[in-house]
Amino acid sequence: MDVLSRKLEITRLGEGVDQNRFLKEEAVNRVYKALEKYKKTIDKFQVDKIRVVGTSALRDVENPHLLTDKIKKLDLVLEIISGEKEAELNYLGAVSNLDEDFLLIDIGGGSTEFIWPTTSDINFKSLDIGCVRMTEKFISDPKKKIRSLEQKEIQSYVENLLKQKLDLNKKFKVKGVGGTITTVAAVKLALEEYDSSKIENLRLEYFELENILNRFADLDLKTRKKIKGLQPKRADVITAGLIILKTILNYLNVQELYVSDHDLLYGLLKKELLIK
Repeated sequence: MDVLSRKLEITRLGEGVDQNRFLKEEAVNRVYKALEKYKKTIDKFQVDKIRVVGTSALRDVENPHLLTDKIKKLDLVLEIISGEKEAELNYLGAVSNLDEDFLLIDIGGGSTEFIWPTTSDINFKSLDIGCVRMTEKFISDPKKKIRSLEQKEIQSYVENLLKQKLDLNKKFKVKGVGGTITTVAAVKLALEEYDSSKIENLRLEYFELENILNRFADLDLKTRKKIKGLQPKRADVITAGLIILKTILNYLNVQELYVSDHDLLYGLLKKELLIK
């Protein structure tokens, strides 16, 4: 599979969703502007089939039509997929690089997906613990240093939810996909420019996550944005995302994870192209 163009734009569609259960018009406009740019690239390459997929933020709101109706102006149709479908596509994207005995985790803005195999099936669980959701819920001012109490509150909330909702009866190797985890990997490598080939299969150890978390929490937002490997638009929510990741590994009693850049997007491509 040859990739002709690959772009990433952080639009923060889930802003305020956990508290209000409604999309904000400003957030919808940010997504629309990003899709407008993508549509120009799509038209340039004369693409035959287009899929626009929405996940956690759009599942949680009462007014998804605000976005679905708006992007019709671009001749785009939005699919809002379930947490189960999101997990399936993440699995499909990462499966070529996974051992048989693994747990795949994807920390998003609104939710975290867990996917693991059994002898006859794939199990999945979607929990409402995402980096944007936890930031809005517990961090009073992301522009300042993150207080120790706020970190403990996020950790406690995630721990309790894991104990209630995630029942695993064996120990797994862990692989992680999604923006939070790939960003932490890029920070570890101090990448000036994101490079997928350097990220794929990179190992992150628990003590490294602790060191990076302490570094993030001790800086205000302005200084945090200057860290090599950290996209500035993620700087306000990355600390919460890292606390989620660290808490998950602690709950699983695992000291390391491997990073994959092959996530939901890659799974969608494989499904469309019928790649095994």
